Amino acid sequence: MHIAILTGPLLPVPAVQGGAVPRLWQGLAEVFVQRGHPVTLYCRSYPGQPAQETLKGVTYRRWGGFSQSRAVTRDLALDLIYSTGLMPQIHPADIVILNNFWLPALLPRLRPNIGRIVVNANRYPKGQYRFYGRVDRVAAASQAIAAAIVEQAPNLAGRVQVFANPLDTTVFSPPSAGRPPRDTKTLLYVGRLHPEKGVHRLLEAFQILSPRHPDLKLQIVGPSAEAQGGGGEQYLAQLKQLAAGRPVAFLPPVFDIHALAKIYQAADLFCYPSLAERGEAMPVAPLEAMATGLVPVVPNFACFADYIHPNQTGLVFDNQRSTPALVEVLDQALGNWPHTLSMGQQAYVKAQTFSYAAIAEQYLAVFTALLNP
Repeated sequence: MHIAILTGPLLPVPAVQGGAVPRLWQGLAEVFVQRGHPVTLYCRSYPGQPAQETLKGVTYRRWGGFSQSRAVTRDLALDLIYSTGLMPQIHPADIVILNNFWLPALLPRLRPNIGRIVVNANRYPKGQYRFYGRVDRVAAASQAIAAAIVEQAPNLAGRVQVFANPLDTTVFSPPSAGRPPRDTKTLLYVGRLHPEKGVHRLLEAFQILSPRHPDLKLQIVGPSAEAQGGGGEQYLAQLKQLAAGRPVAFLPPVFDIHALAKIYQAADLFCYPSLAERGEAMPVAPLEAMATGLVPVVPNFACFADYIHPNQTGLVFDNQRSTPALVEVLDQALGNWPHTLSMGQQAYVKAQTFSYAAIAEQYLAVFTALLNP
């Protein structure tokens, strides 16, 4: 079957600027090709990337695009312009996978013979799925997202399925020599430096933890620039003020997955302190941490329930109690290190079920069913 993947106007593919969605579709596209299915991947244009090329068997077509801002209305307007400009350029395929806001509403109506349409739902729905009534399948990243879509658009109930976000388990793996016992430990955060990610909450917790655990260090890795989804210079300044006088290191975003995996491997504990209960779909960073044998510490959001099981593959804190609850759970992890290491082993085992190959097979089975009703 011929598969077309449209990744949207924001980030380039290959993922030289990072982003979970570009990375997951690049990885899945390569597996689809390995399984004998031609893939055309439509993505934004980007300096240094040609308008058309073939990499690892995947045909890339690049056009248009824009950088994300904090103005949602502006971004939606630009997405509409991008979508209407891209539509005439899309070649018919057996399966067409969509990842942006407008195309699921427009493409089935204006190009009804384009192919079977699958929408990837990797953000909490904001009512838009009511307008996606003509799509063939909605691929929700978690059970929580699937339930929210069905609640908002009951007409899609029979067409929503859960497909977890995958990762490259050959790259994200535990350190080859294991994690040796050491007094100095590194607590790690990887992700956007944005208020909705709760990075300030992590720093507030670290202010309390640091005197109790004087050998504990905090490493924060990710973009602060608005064009990369960050909270901007003002938020970064706020974070650095909270970190003043503490052993906190801020690192720029790392887009090379091999270099990123080494950062996880060098850490001892991972925290993803998000505040965006209605913004997260299935965050990949905690899964990457798990694949390297780290225990993830996350809030009690439903989107984590598919892969983080409390006191087994991770630790969960009460979001309503916020910073005090986060401090308690981090204290628990640091205070009972043998148990934390044991959980890390379980986390690693769980992460293996989210490999590109495993998730690709799930998609291909559904694609085949769509083409053979």
